[in-house]
Amino acid sequence: MSKEFELIQRKLEREKKARLQAEKLLEDKSLQLYESNQQLKSLNNNLETIAQERTKKLLETEQEYFTLVESITDIICKVNLRGEIVFVNQIASAILGQSKDSLIGKRVIDFVSKNFRKKIFQFFAKQFIQKNCISYFEVPIVTGRNDILWVRVNVQFTEERCKNCDLKRCFLAGETNNVKSGHNCNFNEIIIVAHNITERKKNELEIARNLRQQEILSEISVTYNSLENFENNTKEAVRIIGEHTQVSRVYIFEDSIDGDHTTNTYEWCNNSVISKIDELQNIPYSSIPSWKRMLEEDGIVFSENISMMPDDIKDILEPQGIKSIIVLPLVISGKIFGFIGFDECSPNYRWSKSKIELLKTISNIISTSFLRNKVQTELVISEKENRGIIDSIPDEILRLNREGEVSSYKLKSEDSLFSKLENESCNSLQDALDDDLSNSFISGVEECIVKGEFQFDFSSLNWDKMEYSEARFVKLNASEVLVIIRNVTEIKENEKLLQISKNKAEQASKAKSEFLANVSHEIRTPMNAILGFSEWLHSNVENPQHKNYLHTILTSGRNLLALINDILDLSKIESGKMNIELEPMQCSVIVNQIKQVFKQKLELKNLAFNITIDNSVPNYIYMDEVRFYQILFNLIGNAIKFTAKGYIHVSVMAVKTSDPNSINLFINVEDTGIGIKEDQQGDIFKAFTQQSGQSNRYYEGTGLGLTIIGGLLKKLDGEVSLISEVGKGSKFTVKFRNVKIAEINSKEDQQKKDLYNFTLKPCKILIVDDLKFNILVLKRIIQSEGVTFMEAENGEEALEVMESEQPDIVFMDIRMPGMNGYDATEIIKKNPDWNHIPIVAFTASVVNEELERVRELFDEFLQKPVFRKDVFAVLKKFLPINEIDEAEVEEDENEELMSEECRAKLPELIEALENGFISEWQKIKNDLIIYEIEEFSQSLSVFAFKKSCYILDKYCSELDLAIQSFDIELIEDRLNRFDALIENLRGQLT
Repeated sequence: MSKEFELIQRKLEREKKARLQAEKLLEDKSLQLYESNQQLKSLNNNLETIAQERTKKLLETEQEYFTLVESITDIICKVNLRGEIVFVNQIASAILGQSKDSLIGKRVIDFVSKNFRKKIFQFFAKQFIQKNCISYFEVPIVTGRNDILWVRVNVQFTEERCKNCDLKRCFLAGETNNVKSGHNCNFNEIIIVAHNITERKKNELEIARNLRQQEILSEISVTYNSLENFENNTKEAVRIIGEHTQVSRVYIFEDSIDGDHTTNTYEWCNNSVISKIDELQNIPYSSIPSWKRMLEEDGIVFSENISMMPDDIKDILEPQGIKSIIVLPLVISGKIFGFIGFDECSPNYRWSKSKIELLKTISNIISTSFLRNKVQTELVISEKENRGIIDSIPDEILRLNREGEVSSYKLKSEDSLFSKLENESCNSLQDALDDDLSNSFISGVEECIVKGEFQFDFSSLNWDKMEYSEARFVKLNASEVLVIIRNVTEIKENEKLLQISKNKAEQASKAKSEFLANVSHEIRTPMNAILGFSEWLHSNVENPQHKNYLHTILTSGRNLLALINDILDLSKIESGKMNIELEPMQCSVIVNQIKQVFKQKLELKNLAFNITIDNSVPNYIYMDEVRFYQILFNLIGNAIKFTAKGYIHVSVMAVKTSDPNSINLFINVEDTGIGIKEDQQGDIFKAFTQQSGQSNRYYEGTGLGLTIIGGLLKKLDGEVSLISEVGKGSKFTVKFRNVKIAEINSKEDQQKKDLYNFTLKPCKILIVDDLKFNILVLKRIIQSEGVTFMEAENGEEALEVMESEQPDIVFMDIRMPGMNGYDATEIIKKNPDWNHIPIVAFTASVVNEELERVRELFDEFLQKPVFRKDVFAVLKKFLPINEIDEAEVEEDENEELMSEECRAKLPELIEALENGFISEWQKIKNDLIIYEIEEFSQSLSVFAFKKSCYILDKYCSELDLAIQSFDIELIEDRLNRFDALIENLRGQLT
């Protein structure tokens, strides 16, 4: 028990001791707690003061932060991990066009341009996964005005611990280029700062664009550096342009030589765009006149809206689906030869100014390339042609220096005189030729270098045949010449043969001239009697039937004489021996004379013959009257011959030239005859040629008339043109250039008019001719009281007559048996008692050489057969006369006849004039616009031609003459007479 007690006692003591210790400890702790409470109470009081101070400072810091964030121009926003905006500054609101409250909660990615959204999202998702705290990116955003703004975005992924992150502090201080966080970072927010870099971006894009444009231009230029395959180079250039511009279609058109058509020759098409090159071939510009006008006047065809283009362009472009277009001309030496075009089928495509300037530069490059290709092609062709010419000519060519050394050569054959040059050891003329000939060549080189060119002939023996050559030297430079050696052996032989042929031809020509002289004399001599007696009888017989017979004889005789003259004149023209004598002449007199000649034929065919002499035609001009008469006689005769009904209208007008003393004379001969086919109009001026299908029996003639007209006009500085329609008629227009105006005073004019108004005073006339009827013809023509005629059959009898009695004038034939007219006249002219007597050559000879001799020896010349007017002119010139005062009987030259065909159509003609032409006339009569008046006249002329109305056609001719002479007063006068003309036609109905 005692042990248990001891144990319990010790346990109690330990518990007591422990309780005392615990109490002691509790007491200590209580004391400490009291002290702590006192300290805590003190601390709480201090903490409240500190909290108030810190709260005040925090509010101040937040205000500073707000002011800072809102004052900068960068966009600042805070975004949660879902991409939703939780904070944004005021500038962002202004730029994005929404209030700050409305921006909160929106996805920031929605403000990025659509083309960049996917790329931006992928980039920053990758940065987030890879724990890259700070990232930068340049991206376009859409502003509130729908403008594109480029910004440089700074994106920071953050959490609470980022405030004390050393990596970020180092990055912001510029101590590192990359911030990669630890893997224990748990980002919960994104801070975005966007800085506006639009201006810099524009500059960068402009620089890049300029660089790209320079690359494009360089690439195209490099493409055209090689001219070996121009077509492929152009195709490549078009491809480069198309891929750069990304338009729908790029093409090049080239114009035809005459510039009237254009063809698509090169084309590039973008994806899914249909090619049009096969359809756009040989397009006439007449179908798109606005296109060519814009290219020539504006230098560009450009529109961003095709519907605004002219209709002729729109009709072509719209079916191709084209929305906008730019076309630039291709120009060589100031002339447009084609164009380069750019089509766009998308309505959203925009043509910037820089792009247009680039395309203009490209068009210039391509134009230059086409020019280079043209020049290169011409050079290649020229080189081939020259090479072909050099290879084909039989000449040998050497290039020599002063010492006779041959640097190059071209020989014609193996047996050439210079064949030794083909040996390698032979390179000089001294080695190839003998001493004399080589020295001649070396001397020729020296002469050529001094003079620039030189030539000498030489001969050489080729086997047993002598050959002749000529060497022509051309200077190349100060020490070298080119020598061309030609074998002229055949030419020398041909010259001998040619000389022989020439001698034979001269003999033949002489024989031909003698034959023509004899034929002329033998035919004209009897014709003189036929026409002379017929003319005398026609003037003296009273029986109308006899007069008619005589008129037929005269007409047939004149026709035969015209044929003889045609043949002889053609011979003269061909031999170049046709002489032209210009003397004062009246056009109106000649035309009316021809009208009188054809009067009976005109009446027989019931044809109207109308003459219009415009006021612009001078009273007198210098002209060869005979040749002028011959030209008009042939033209008018043809018109009458080939016209069965209707009219012949001859109109004459003059146009002033730069010389006030000369004019251009125009003569129109218009008919309503059978007309001439277009393919035969050029042949009718050939000798002995008539229109195919023309009946020689019905339309008689030789076909020489128009041929002679052509030859005569060349002599008179003139030309003839033709307008004709089969079944409608023909219009020949003769133009005489630079015709001199003749100034004739009133006295001279009256003398010309009074040609027959005189009688001869008593005088003696000697007629020398071996044919009695020629003497009788001349006596009948002259027949006048007081005239004593003396006769002789040859020169000897003429001298005997003059020994006994001196005549006042002698008419001397040239070809007579015994003493001819030349010898007799020479004797008379040498006799001082006789040389004052005028001697008139009275001959049928027409050989040119004889005419020259006649003019030198005789005082005047009359060619058989003679006519009354020619004889009276000679008599009045050399013999005393008595003037006769007789009233002149003038025939109305402008008698207006109306054909039966026109009279039958008169009602419908007047109706057409009143319903159609009168309204056009009223529009133009006061404005006096020349081209409108000209169109009116042409239209009216065609109408008159169809209706066979001479009166109307005459009016058109007068109006045309006024227009061509640009005489405003005359034009106005002719226009004002149009209504009176209609009244005149209406009066013809009654």
